[in-house]
Amino acid sequence: MPHVSLALVCLVPLLFYISNVSTFTVGRQPLAFRSTLQVTSPFKLSSVPSATAEAPLVSKAESGGDASMPTSVFNLAKSVIGAGVLSLPNGVAIFANDPKALIPASIICALFGVAAGYTFSSIGKVCKETESKSFMEAWNKAVDPKSGWVISSSITMMCFLASLAYSIIIGDSFTSLAQTFNLPAIVSSRTNVILLLSAIVLTPLCSMKSLSALAPFSLLGLGGTLYTAIFMLIRLMDRSYFPGGKFFNDIALKPVFGKGFTINQMTFVLLSMFSTSYIAHYNAPKFYTELKNNTMSRFNTVVGSAFGASILFFIFVMVTGFLQFGGNTAGFILNNYSSKDNLATLARFAIGLALLTGYPFTFSALREGLLDLQGKTGSSRDAAFTPLTLTLLGLVTALALVLKDVGFVVSMTGALLGSLLMLIVPAIMNISSHKALVKKGLQPTFGKNLEIGVNYGLIGTGVVMTVLGVYVSVMRQLGKL
Repeated sequence: MPHVSLALVCLVPLLFYISNVSTFTVGRQPLAFRSTLQVTSPFKLSSVPSATAEAPLVSKAESGGDASMPTSVFNLAKSVIGAGVLSLPNGVAIFANDPKALIPASIICALFGVAAGYTFSSIGKVCKETESKSFMEAWNKAVDPKSGWVISSSITMMCFLASLAYSIIIGDSFTSLAQTFNLPAIVSSRTNVILLLSAIVLTPLCSMKSLSALAPFSLLGLGGTLYTAIFMLIRLMDRSYFPGGKFFNDIALKPVFGKGFTINQMTFVLLSMFSTSYIAHYNAPKFYTELKNNTMSRFNTVVGSAFGASILFFIFVMVTGFLQFGGNTAGFILNNYSSKDNLATLARFAIGLALLTGYPFTFSALREGLLDLQGKTGSSRDAAFTPLTLTLLGLVTALALVLKDVGFVVSMTGALLGSLLMLIVPAIMNISSHKALVKKGLQPTFGKNLEIGVNYGLIGTGVVMTVLGVYVSVMRQLGKL
């Protein structure tokens, strides 16, 4: 079954060209604007429109916003690349311990990156065709306003799982730091670290009504991830974790390598991880709207450049991590490194601090999403703020104490929501927008019809990945696979 999904995804690169030459031309209308700071997916922080937000006020003579192409490329790459990439080496280790497995894994990574870039672009195209300025508005206009709750619920659920992933990595990172500095057991056990940080740090931060003071820390996550990638390359080159290496005797998970591998059902865990890693798709309307002179050609150049850079970075981290630890690669790669390794300690501190300051944004998006779904406004919303904050934080913390494998959370997030928001939802929007324009008398080209056919295939692929991804992830977690 993975072969069928990959065969379909292989058709996607052609669609970047087709989408440029076969789109419909429609007018533009000015709308008002309101944006909020939300998280794009686990471990990624950026300023994005809320589900109900509208677009910046523009005149009919204007085309897009003020963002240049280099700025847009950087910001989009920052939205895609996050600490979640540090679980990708484990995705390879789940189905193989042979370094040769990195060849198909890298090909899959590239194909998924291209597919993600295409569907990201297609959302921008739907915004153009429907004159929409937000993800929710595009869905409501292209598909059905009565089903808009599906989008809100999906984004809210992703924020919940993102908060859980944050808690797990925060626990792992600061537990390792506490052990590095030989702190007392009462403050160095994983359980106590999570409880203490949740009570002393996260609860006050998540209870803040305004998070503007934390906004400058949004670059910290990217910086920490880039530093970690460089550190991983250094340790691969100096072979510190190979037999006879400086830190080999200090680690519990010794490198394990073998020969031979098969592409089997376990591969769906890696596919689900890619779905999580590349997801940034409810950012698409924002990037399309804010791009100066936002023609589809310029927008696709931004998307292609940002996702291209993300593909290269994901493959780099996946390869350097797996080549050091093979089949024993942990769900969070930093857990493989010795507590005596100063470079690893710095990486844990950078990632941990970034997640501590990023957690409130993710949590705020989760809380606001639930309040929106409940229809809370005014005084009733204010009254529910503190009880909901404490309840949600308690639930996330409790789950983080039980679930210790962040790779499982990342793969489940990708299986449940990554495929939905990266493949299924954009394809449905694209197909529905196409049908609406045909009803208005606009005749599509052969290329457009081919594109729509592939979009139907993306929906089927997304459904298969969701079902099998969840099944394999859960069965593996239970020890039955």
